[in-house]
Amino acid sequence: MITILVATQNRFKAAEISRLLGDTDVRVLTLADVAPSLEIPETGVTFAENARLKAVAAAQATGYLTLADDSGLAVDALEGAPGVYSKRFADSDPARNARVLAGLRGVPWDRRTARFHCAVVIADATGVRAEIEETAAGHITDAPRGDDGFGYDPIFQPDGETRTMAEMTMDEKNVLSHRGKAFRAAAAWLRAWAG
Repeated sequence: MITILVATQNRFKAAEISRLLGDTDVRVLTLADVAPSLEIPETGVTFAENARLKAVAAAQATGYLTLADDSGLAVDALEGAPGVYSKRFADSDPARNARVLAGLRGVPWDRRTARFHCAVVIADATGVRAEIEETAAGHITDAPRGDDGFGYDPIFQPDGETRTMAEMTMDEKNVLSHRGKAFRAAAAWLRAWAG
């Protein structure tokens, strides 16, 4: 069994990552388990930089093989915003969605293109061992739809779909999502590494 530290204090996020890693024989720890006082500023200008900062700092502080991710939404008509500030774009998911929709008021469907990004970095105490980046392309809807997602899911309709991410089951979403793709690749790397 592989033990991996997920560079987050959020146990819910760790449980989600465990699910995304699928049948990989892995024990997931969080910073709340091994380093509850460790705080790692996300000062990078890209998703990959933020994931790298978190993975390397947590691995060096704890000695564990560490996985960190950073993800968010980039809207073309908003010049890539909210981007790395996706979580800090407003105080709540509804407020963040409302801010994106306000910025797109009057923008036609063909110019409402957007991408979810996810960067995953795996590091040990010696440095970065793997970097993975995945995206999911789609459009921003005119209004939120669906109750099953979180974050920007209610306003993001993936290409080739008629539903938003929040109108899909978790399994359906994970097939298409940036996070699902990135964590499947991370699981494959971990299985090969464990050998």
